[in-house]
Amino acid sequence: MAMSKLRPHEPWTPYAFLLPALLILGVFVIFAFVQVAYLSLTRVDLFGDGSLMSRAEWVGLENYRRVLGGERFWWTLGNSMIYLVVTPAIMVVSLAAAMTVHSGLRGTGPWLRALLFLPVVTPTIVAAVAWRVLFREEDGLINGWLGSIGLGPVPWLTGWPWVLLTAMVVTLWKGFGYYMMIFLAGLMSVPRELEEAAGIDGAGRWGVFRHVTLPSLRPVLVLVLIISSIGALKVFDELWVVARGAPTESKTVVPLIYDTAFDGGSFGAACAIGVCLFVVLLAFSVVNLRLGKEED
Repeated sequence: MAMSKLRPHEPWTPYAFLLPALLILGVFVIFAFVQVAYLSLTRVDLFGDGSLMSRAEWVGLENYRRVLGGERFWWTLGNSMIYLVVTPAIMVVSLAAAMTVHSGLRGTGPWLRALLFLPVVTPTIVAAVAWRVLFREEDGLINGWLGSIGLGPVPWLTGWPWVLLTAMVVTLWKGFGYYMMIFLAGLMSVPRELEEAAGIDGAGRWGVFRHVTLPSLRPVLVLVLIISSIGALKVFDELWVVARGAPTESKTVVPLIYDTAFDGGSFGAACAIGVCLFVVLLAFSVVNLRLGKEED
């Protein structure tokens, strides 16, 4: 049976396939960001009549002067930087879990992969409520155990930096299974021949991991670093549920955006904080990408 020749496609064919995704991206991301950038230069009450755009009063850079000149933004931005501590922790735990699943040890079948991935599909609100019960200050299980060994109650849900530590634990438990799957895909692409050759040359298990597996995973490590760092910098659900009632100074930037918009009613200032956070995230991602390319 003769095989038919492939016909050359038109120059616009790839763009036709990209058009639906570009439309969705344009409407829900680019247009939304342009709106936020415009509203950050206006004064608008969130709870007035009519649309936000019609009620917006142009104030220029006044919102940015208020935000950058106040302590709350810088304090919460510092907390966001502290929250990045969860990134190396989640990378180590997820890589260890991926290597355990990939090793094919006896008793580590598909059920283990499903068990480790279970926290990812657990709703964040449900997970945070369960962890809140553990960390509750008056009658929580953890403070109850600390009291049994003579240690005083710790303000896990109200005091700084315990609020951040509590939310980090929830983020670590909730997200490591997702990054485990990314690392697992990377481990499957590591050339088996290189590992076997390193073993024949006398490299032990640690030597193979250090000189073969880890360098092969460098692109995956950079990807996980960027994704997990962005997730840590814009964390909201965990802090909103676990640290409900804690002062804003014990939280990160995204809860400050919520408090400014809905509790303070200043939507323009909230948009300005969001734009500032976007600039921080963009700079952080660019630096990480450049460092990853330099190492290659």
